[in-house]
Amino acid sequence: MRTRIVPASMLKSLEDSDWIDRSKRPFVKDGNAWIPVKEGNSYDCILKRKENYSGPGYQMVGDIALIHGKKPEKENLETLIGWKKPSCILHIEKYAGVRRIPCTTVLYGKPKEVCHKENGCKYILDPSKVMFAMGNREEKRRISGIVKKGERIADMFAGIGYFTIPAALSGSNIHAMELNSESFGYLQRNIIENKVTDKISAECGDCRDLLKGEYDRAFMGHFDSVLMIQEILSHMKCGGALHIHTINSACETIKKACKDAGFNTEISVHRVKKYAPFRWHVVQDVTLL
Repeated sequence: MRTRIVPASMLKSLEDSDWIDRSKRPFVKDGNAWIPVKEGNSYDCILKRKENYSGPGYQMVGDIALIHGKKPEKENLETLIGWKKPSCILHIEKYAGVRRIPCTTVLYGKPKEVCHKENGCKYILDPSKVMFAMGNREEKRRISGIVKKGERIADMFAGIGYFTIPAALSGSNIHAMELNSESFGYLQRNIIENKVTDKISAECGDCRDLLKGEYDRAFMGHFDSVLMIQEILSHMKCGGALHIHTINSACETIKKACKDAGFNTEISVHRVKKYAPFRWHVVQDVTLL
């Protein structure tokens, strides 16, 4: 793009100039403006067109880029660095075990703690040490609109507060349980950061050992949570709700477990994101009758 370089303060005074190519937008940086010039007019320099990133999918958590799946080629990595200017790029091979520990390779920069903002919530974390489920953004927003003020909710796999924080900000009372001590430390910090200490009771340990009392609702955000339905059902009442995350539908298994515990059910299934070919991350909203 052919441009003339002028002080940014002159942009308004040049609005009626006939040499400006108005099909393109000026670029402004450090008090200067690079104004597009029509063909046939003099110009100061040519700005190269910004190259689009075409590598594997990535997610920005704070100013750190996370790449899942295959690693990017060198040229794609360089394009991503020039485009998003991340402080670090991590390749995440998988999240291992029940503690969901990220298996990472540093492709650029140095891992660090970041503050990630999403749906009005703040999450402090180091994504090289703990999982952050970016693909659940719309699901977190959906759930925060479903929960009711004053409900007592069990978050059985709270992590750093993915669902706990937005539900508490919506007025619910959360019993948050997390097995991974590293994630639990960030959960405690995020409770304070979001000013919801009065709405959340947090415990570190196996949720099966920590469930207590009666709940109006339960978040079951681990793909193995369908194996723990019996534990939570003993703490639920008619009219309560479960939100059970699985890979592909597990409705028949859920219905049977609920029936064995004395409940009838109404179940609706919501797709969260594609997990692999022919496999979907889904949430079963289960109403206990």
